[in-house]
Amino acid sequence: MTETWVGLAWTAGGYLVGTIPSTYLVTRARGGTEVMRRARRQAGETDAHILMTEHLGGGWSALAATADVVKAFGYLLLARFVGGLPPSWLALAGVAVLVGYGWPPYARTMAGRGLAVAAGVYLALLPVEMVVMGVLILLGAVGLGDTALMSTVGLLSVPVVAAMRGEPTAHVAMASAIFLIVLIRRLEGVGEVIRGGVPAGRALWYRAVHDASGSPRDRAVPGKPGEQLPPEPGR
Repeated sequence: MTETWVGLAWTAGGYLVGTIPSTYLVTRARGGTEVMRRARRQAGETDAHILMTEHLGGGWSALAATADVVKAFGYLLLARFVGGLPPSWLALAGVAVLVGYGWPPYARTMAGRGLAVAAGVYLALLPVEMVVMGVLILLGAVGLGDTALMSTVGLLSVPVVAAMRGEPTAHVAMASAIFLIVLIRRLEGVGEVIRGGVPAGRALWYRAVHDASGSPRDRAVPGKPGEQLPPEPGR
C-alpha cells in the first residue's frame, strides 16, 4: 500500500510539474503581448512556440522549449533515483508530466503540443530511443524541411525501438501512450478545419501527421487553395 501511495504522489507531482508554463513565463518576461494575444491551443500555426519564434525570435522559443525538456528530464530523474520508483510507476509519472503539459488548469492557450516534454521524458527513461528520434527529426529538418512530419515518425519510432531493445514493457507502453497523447493534442480544433472546407480525412491527416491545418505544401503560400488557417481570437 505504501508503494502505491508513493507512486501516486510522484504521478500527481509529475502532472503539476508538467503544468509549469514555460512559454508563458518567457513570453511574459519579454513583454510578448502579441504572442499571448494570438496564442491558441487549437492549431499548430497558433502554438505559443511558433508565435514566439515569429514575434520574439527563435532563441526565446528555444529557451522555453529547453525549459520544458529540463523540467520533464529532471523530474523523472528525481522520481527514479530519489523516489526509487519501479518502471511501471516511472512510466505513469512520465505520462502524467505530458498530460499536465498539454492540459494545464491555467495558461491553457500557452500549452504546447508535447514534443519538448516527451523529449525530456525519453532522455530520462529511454535515452537511446530519444537519440533515434532526434536523428529522425534532424534528418527531416535538413533533408525534407518538414520537422513536423519527422517528429511524428520519430515519436512512433520510440516504442518500436524500445520493444526491439527489450526495454521494460511499462516503458514501451508509456512511449505508445505519449505518441497517442501528442496526436490527440494535435487534433484539438480539427472540427474547425473541417468546417472551413477541408475534407475530414485530409484534415485529420494534416493535423495528426503534419500538425498543420492545411496541406503542408501550402504553408508558405498564404491564400493558396487548400490552406485553412484558423482565425485569430475574437474574429
